[in-house]
Amino acid sequence: MVSPLFFASLLIGGALIVVGSYACLTWYIFWNREYKGQLLTDGPYSRVRHPFYLGFLALTAGLAIALPIMETVALALLSVAVIVFYIQKEEEFLIQRYGKAYREYMRRVPWKMIPRVY
Repeated sequence: MVSPLFFASLLIGGALIVVGSYACLTWYIFWNREYKGQLLTDGPYSRVRHPFYLGFLALTAGLAIALPIMETVALALLSVAVIVFYIQKEEEFLIQRYGKAYREYMRRVPWKMIPRVY
């Protein structure tokens, strides 16, 4: 007999995979349509400063929960470490490139990826 925990992990992991995939796809469509070299602050960027990373981490977390094998768990953990490190470097670059406009955006949208958390 299959454990209820198995079904719960499939349900939760599957939901995160769908939400993360949707967020990444939505971001990609928005980016391709709107980005012309200027600072983007609307659409998904009006809630968090790095919406693609949020979607990607939801996707990898969902994979690790739905299919908890060494490779998916390692992918999720490595993704968190790399993205948190990369966000710091990317924000330094964005401050250099957009200056005061990016600093104002950081004040308006204080959350890097997860509203009210990070």
